[in-house]
Amino acid sequence: MTPRENMELIFQHKQPEYIPHLGTETYGIRDYIVERPIMTTGYDAWGCHWISCEDSLNITHPDTSVILFEDMDGWREKLKVPDLDKIDFTPMIEEAKAFTDRDQKMLQYVSLNGIFERSHTLMGFENALCACMDDPEEFGEMLKVLADHKIRLFQKVYDICQPDILVYHDDMGTQASQFLPTQFYVDYIFPQYRRIVEAARAAGYKHIVHHSCGRIEKLLPDWLSCGFDGWDSVMPCNNLKAAKKTYGDQIVFLPGLDTQKVLGPRDSTRSQIEHMVVEWMEMLAADGTGLIIDSTVAYSLNPVNEAICLEFIRKHGKPFMDAKKEGREYIPDYE
Repeated sequence: MTPRENMELIFQHKQPEYIPHLGTETYGIRDYIVERPIMTTGYDAWGCHWISCEDSLNITHPDTSVILFEDMDGWREKLKVPDLDKIDFTPMIEEAKAFTDRDQKMLQYVSLNGIFERSHTLMGFENALCACMDDPEEFGEMLKVLADHKIRLFQKVYDICQPDILVYHDDMGTQASQFLPTQFYVDYIFPQYRRIVEAARAAGYKHIVHHSCGRIEKLLPDWLSCGFDGWDSVMPCNNLKAAKKTYGDQIVFLPGLDTQKVLGPRDSTRSQIEHMVVEWMEMLAADGTGLIIDSTVAYSLNPVNEAICLEFIRKHGKPFMDAKKEGREYIPDYE
């Protein structure tokens, strides 16, 4: 069975041959529109400035001293949506041509900075949150414009390289709670998500995954109505056992595992990492379905632990599934 066929079974909520790792089992194509500079200080395609942080593998964060507008007053004139016709997609075209293993692996396109994330990059986080409360109708109109851009972008990217998977990034909460009241998501954000998903599926994307960090478990019922196939990040601040029990036949879980307590710390042991891998397999794939592990260096900020984690995903992925298919308890052969 090819990695592509194995991945397809998971998205169909069937039992795969093994539990895979997204980063090595698919080919990821880069986001050439520059939604944020990668590993370097600079400007994105919207005119927002980002700062690279050496202490965290040069991952970039918005420069909060530079915002384009503070409130919704005159936002239409201040918002400069990137003109896709003026962006050079030649590198993406060439990269797509170089990916010749389509019969073996799926191609995934990861789109950074979704419509809500873009709003607070443009305005500053506090200003965006205040605008949601003070002027929700105008904020909602801005979200429509941002969603229109995403739809055009996803259509163009599909025309160029025909990805199988779209991973749409847009964080919805902190580790304590969602950013905004549920009704705001229902009234203003989720309708745009629904438009994005419907347009992406119409363009040809087969599987559409939403990346959202934070404690968002209360949003899952309404979020599912948007049509996403998978949830990426899947942080342990959520009640994941309950989420699996309630929505396991509707959501493919793509967790980064426990990046803060296990993958991130430099003093974590191989034993801790191995036990974590098996525990998450049992938590999110006890029935043998619905799990693709997506731990990455960008999440854990610890490439040494990341390599160890991948080693144990490969070690346990198939015997774990063998046990589930045979209806028996998985007894791991720990180091």
